[in-house]
Amino acid sequence: MKKSIIFCVALLMVSLTACDDTYLDKTPETSITEEGFFLSPNDLKLYSDQFYQQFTFGYWGMYSPYYSIMDYPSDNTYMTAVSNGIYDGTLCSMPDKLAGTFDASRVTQWNWSDIRAVNYFLARTDKADGDKDLINHYIGLGRLIRATRYYFTKVLVYGDVPWYDKDLATNDEDLYKAQDSRDFVVKKVFEDLDFAIANMQSGANGGQDRLYKEAALGFAARIALYEGAWRKYHSELNANDANEYYQKAVSYADQLINSGKYSLYDSYNDLFTQMNLKGNSETIFYKDYDFALGVKFNGRSVCDFSTWNLSQDLMEDYLYLNEDGSAVPFTSIDGYDKIGYLDFYKNRDPRLSSTFWLPGMKRLGQPNAYPPTFDVGGYVQYKYYPRTQDQNGYGLSYTDVPVIRYGEILLIYAEAKAELGTLTQSDLDKTINLLRSRVGMPTASLADWTSTIDPAQEAKYPNVSGAMKGAILEIRRERRIELACEGFRYDDLMRWSCGERFAIQAKGIYLPYLGEYDLTGDGVPDRAFVHAVDADKVTPGIDVTIVENAPFELSDGTSGHIVSKTIKEANFTFHSPKDYYSPLSLTEIALNTNLVQNPYWK
Repeated sequence: MKKSIIFCVALLMVSLTACDDTYLDKTPETSITEEGFFLSPNDLKLYSDQFYQQFTFGYWGMYSPYYSIMDYPSDNTYMTAVSNGIYDGTLCSMPDKLAGTFDASRVTQWNWSDIRAVNYFLARTDKADGDKDLINHYIGLGRLIRATRYYFTKVLVYGDVPWYDKDLATNDEDLYKAQDSRDFVVKKVFEDLDFAIANMQSGANGGQDRLYKEAALGFAARIALYEGAWRKYHSELNANDANEYYQKAVSYADQLINSGKYSLYDSYNDLFTQMNLKGNSETIFYKDYDFALGVKFNGRSVCDFSTWNLSQDLMEDYLYLNEDGSAVPFTSIDGYDKIGYLDFYKNRDPRLSSTFWLPGMKRLGQPNAYPPTFDVGGYVQYKYYPRTQDQNGYGLSYTDVPVIRYGEILLIYAEAKAELGTLTQSDLDKTINLLRSRVGMPTASLADWTSTIDPAQEAKYPNVSGAMKGAILEIRRERRIELACEGFRYDDLMRWSCGERFAIQAKGIYLPYLGEYDLTGDGVPDRAFVHAVDADKVTPGIDVTIVENAPFELSDGTSGHIVSKTIKEANFTFHSPKDYYSPLSLTEIALNTNLVQNPYWK
């Protein structure tokens, strides 16, 4: 694959010379290289190998330039900084929007080179001679990539965007066209998705590191669910066809469920640190990292990152297990908001222990247990943290990462059915209850969900109503827990029109007093938080944070949850509907006067 990617880059340098993102300017379509290429299914494979580079894992959300092994920015994370260079791009600007420091002058020009590259490919596939089914597979692959990674990404960010399904030349009259409507573009996206599903070949059972029909179904189900929610919960769209997209989500997910090819992997805890997901029963499509080939990512950062950790709000959503085996909301337990770090994980949904760093855990290469720092809230992410010493360093992780997994498909099916008002106990049993059973949680009852609504969930999502309200709320809880730290939370809050949750001051661990703390559970203090006058009274050798100099404070003064001073001073505000979208670059509008600035950013 590396050789084919290098070949494609060389080909592109010749056939797509002088690429300009604004003008979509390319060399004439009569280059020598092109004349001798696109002639066989193998040529199409070689060119399409470049599309797999879109699946690279980093810190951002699912529809940012990278897939994510974290949930920044969202209410799943405790954030310490308002802004940082990596947040300044169009897709990663939520903290700056909330702080009121983001405007159209900071937006970079939108990039069309990727769409041009796939359109260039699709326009030349009719030259290929050979196995027609294989040729159609690669055409489907190109249209899948155009729909998912290129176009729906732009729809989520801007709403209305120009639709291009051909590679434009410098004299093309469509070069300076205005935006097409969201409705038009989304319909084109589903035309691409349906073509891909109908024409791409099926992959073998289990996990795949290549795109096949099953991955196309997974992406289609995800996008249909997203679009259904945008149309239902965003009044600014004035849409009345949300159910059309929810029904699509059910249909796509149902095809995967009924295929019999997938089942949940036995261990939720181990799923995210596998060296090889090939053949894994839950994995529909995954990113193949490889030590031998030097294809790696920075998985260790989930424990070492200095800007954010996990939040108290996320921790509180994991259910509490009573002695009788029943599961109840953690927030219904007396004193839940004053439970300290050594006890927060006890009697909880086991997925919490697979996601949060627990007292007594050791970092790679360290002989002693690691006590989390107060500066970043104290709740450290454990999910994706590598398990072998050779991955202990920046960019050294090579465990495979799921991109689409069967667990997500079950959640999509359940949510779409609940939004349609057609969810049954049988539906729960073949979706949510399978996820719960895997980790030893008690099964969910639809009757209980609809008759007893958790006030904490109701407060999080005040725009949910109807007979299925309780079910929708609890499915959202299950989705948050099951998919925590997989990069979905940002997009979920955006599509549910719950942007106000981005502005909530995140909390870290609870500290009942100023003084010394044992954070590893061995009875020996590890860290202290004290006033400067008391610093000399602290046990020698432990890490000391001085109240007067700390980047955080306690929510109740001398006790309470850790909160960031910087974020508190920023006084975050979410502006609806403006902050659900990003503006167009001022440079882009100056170059193409037919473009109209996003109406919420004029």
